[in-house]
Amino acid sequence: MEDLKRLVKIISKRKQRQFPLLELKSINENSSKENIFFRYIKKGIINSDDDASRLLYGTKSDDDRFRMLKSRLKQKLLNHAFFLDFSENNQKSSSQYEQECIQQLHQAKMLLFTGENKIARSLVLKALTTAERCEFTKYKISCLEDLVHIYSESCQPHLFDDVIAQLEETRALYKKEVEAREHFYYMKMMVVKSVNSRKKNLENAAESIVKLEKIWNETMSFNVFEYLIQLILLHKELTGDFDEIIPILQEVESGKFRGQRLNINRLSKNSIIQSMSFAYFRAWDFESGINYVESNIDLMSDSASEWFNLSEIYFHLAIYSKKYKLANDIADKVFESKAFEKKSEKDKEKWRLFNAYLQLIYAGNFYMGNFNFKTLIEHIPEYHKEKEGINFAIIILQFLYFIEQRDLNELSVRRDELKRYMANHFKENFSYRSRTIYKLLNIVVENALDLKSIQLKSRYLVKKLNENRVVGNAYQELEIVPYEHLWDLIMRMLKYGEVRGF
Repeated sequence: MEDLKRLVKIISKRKQRQFPLLELKSINENSSKENIFFRYIKKGIINSDDDASRLLYGTKSDDDRFRMLKSRLKQKLLNHAFFLDFSENNQKSSSQYEQECIQQLHQAKMLLFTGENKIARSLVLKALTTAERCEFTKYKISCLEDLVHIYSESCQPHLFDDVIAQLEETRALYKKEVEAREHFYYMKMMVVKSVNSRKKNLENAAESIVKLEKIWNETMSFNVFEYLIQLILLHKELTGDFDEIIPILQEVESGKFRGQRLNINRLSKNSIIQSMSFAYFRAWDFESGINYVESNIDLMSDSASEWFNLSEIYFHLAIYSKKYKLANDIADKVFESKAFEKKSEKDKEKWRLFNAYLQLIYAGNFYMGNFNFKTLIEHIPEYHKEKEGINFAIIILQFLYFIEQRDLNELSVRRDELKRYMANHFKENFSYRSRTIYKLLNIVVENALDLKSIQLKSRYLVKKLNENRVVGNAYQELEIVPYEHLWDLIMRMLKYGEVRGF
């Protein structure tokens, strides 16, 4: 009760004049302007400053009342950042542990500002316990620094000396972790910023892995392990060594690395599941990948972003293994998810494109329920860097449609557009497989849909396509259906067209 009495006194004296949070409830006649503004944004009723000011005040957005309201709403939303929920399926995530640590340290610091050292000490010790259990070295240092102040004020020299010794040791560890972190982020930047930079730095990345592993062996720090494993996985993805990724992730999933135990409080099960599933896909071990996803996907909520990411990998595993009924079931679950409508327009467009390819190769037509393919083929998509992969896939799908229509003029237009993408947009970021499919599609146009000529002139390229599998995330193209499968489909479409006498 004594602690509560002191807290009541502090809060009563230091409380803010206005409630610093939004009342997250339905709008009524007593709702504040901030709450109404929040609800209008959430429901999509307003999308611009002018819309908001017109609806709330009947004025333009330069109205001082609106500008002040916007500022107050932003501040209250930021205040809610203290209370975000990072729980995952009732399991504590690393983010949730870190959130607890930050909140306890913040509360302790506020109490120290008021001179309330007793309650602050209790909070700091709780934060220190979490920091040590989860290897949050940075927060451990903050805890120990606060304890230096507290033990000094309470004249406890033995505890003070113990904390100083811990601080020295922890700061030495943190220095090595910082070295590992900065080294990792620099190398990551150099291998992802461009294809040319990637080629020049892949060998350096391999050397960096050795350096990070040395630091990890010295410290056994989970923070160093995180940078090490990320660089190992990135390097193997970019070099196409996906078969080697799987056993590494299997060991990590068991809670170990190089035979050493890892901090299970920091391991992200969802991240491991996604990485493992992707590795099975890129290693072309589709059956193992499907089995693995099916044994893990129920661990995620269908409203979580991780579930959608895993469903995308699951979909591709099904498509590439020609299990089209399974792919159709996966797509149905995605579209039926209540969270789908809350996804970004880019994500929704991507899944509609997945569905278009699926229906073409599964059902043999371009028309599907609640989706008008005509809107997809009417216009060539305008170039946008962030949509390079999606737009390239759309143009290929349009190409397939006009093969079915045997419209040589439209095929020529799409062929030229693919060439323009290759020359002006992707430049060196264009993979061998996509260059090859472009050349094959060019043969279709150059030989005016004549099946025999196309078959004769495409044999070498088809062979090369089969010899070069999809490699990593090194390129921007979105190969929804393997180009080999699409080429087989084109051959069937051309053969069917000749049978019908077109």
